[in-house]
Amino acid sequence: MRHASRTATIYAFFRAVESNRPPHDRLFHDPYAKHFLTPVLKMWVWLSAYPLFRWFVPWYVELRWPGSITSVVARTKMIDNFTLEAIRRHGVYQVILLGAGYDTRAYRLEEEKVQFVEVDRPNTQDYKKDLLHKLGIRPFIPVDYVSVDFREQPPEKTIPGLLQQKHYKTLIIWEGAVNNLTPSLGNTMFRYFQNYPSGTRIIFNYVDRDMFAHPRRFFGASRVVRMLKKMNEQWDTGLTPETLPDFLAIYNMELLYDESATEYRRLYTGSRDHRKMRGYEFLRLAMAVVK
Repeated sequence: MRHASRTATIYAFFRAVESNRPPHDRLFHDPYAKHFLTPVLKMWVWLSAYPLFRWFVPWYVELRWPGSITSVVARTKMIDNFTLEAIRRHGVYQVILLGAGYDTRAYRLEEEKVQFVEVDRPNTQDYKKDLLHKLGIRPFIPVDYVSVDFREQPPEKTIPGLLQQKHYKTLIIWEGAVNNLTPSLGNTMFRYFQNYPSGTRIIFNYVDRDMFAHPRRFFGASRVVRMLKKMNEQWDTGLTPETLPDFLAIYNMELLYDESATEYRRLYTGSRDHRKMRGYEFLRLAMAVVK
């Protein structure tokens, strides 16, 4: 039985590799990500701690999957910052992680005044909880778990209505949206989001629809598509950045942020040469708010 998507495992691998960088140079520290990896990936993480392999491991990943590790790492940092800003500046005290997979924000952000709710398929949640329990790893604050498979169960019938209380200030993170987005599921989820109180924020990623029609316009896109097919995790649906504000307006939402990997990589790479970081420009990160 598969515990989570292979991309969830790969993204945990990327976070683990980034966490092995020197403290002054890494974007974040996720000491838990390595526990979700296969023995082979754990070996690569172990090697990445040594100077000789510190550059080689990301280089090898980028060679096969252009732009993946740099964009995922930068996106993780940006979502971390969006989350902390929502908690500290906008009074959010409920963070809902849809398709949480191996997300560890409830364990590593260490915010006292927030409740995390993880929503995912039962087998993924059970594996994650059992593994962390065996390792003696506890979240900073107890996490609430909701088991649901959005491919078969509508969110309004499976996620407790209690989470939509009018006095709740909520942030929804749907970082895995791109992995299973279809037109019908997208409409279902955004209809669900609009029922949250005004001020609710939603962070999600999506594929620029132009990538499907013109993959050659995006560096490395063809290789990424081939890699996903081998993993049986094909991306089927995208959105058009130019029309995203109009799309969100249908669901009574306003767009707050929408940038490609090029932009959010540039924000967080620091001394790293972002001019050499190419690929994954078709994968975008957006944040909207319910009006």
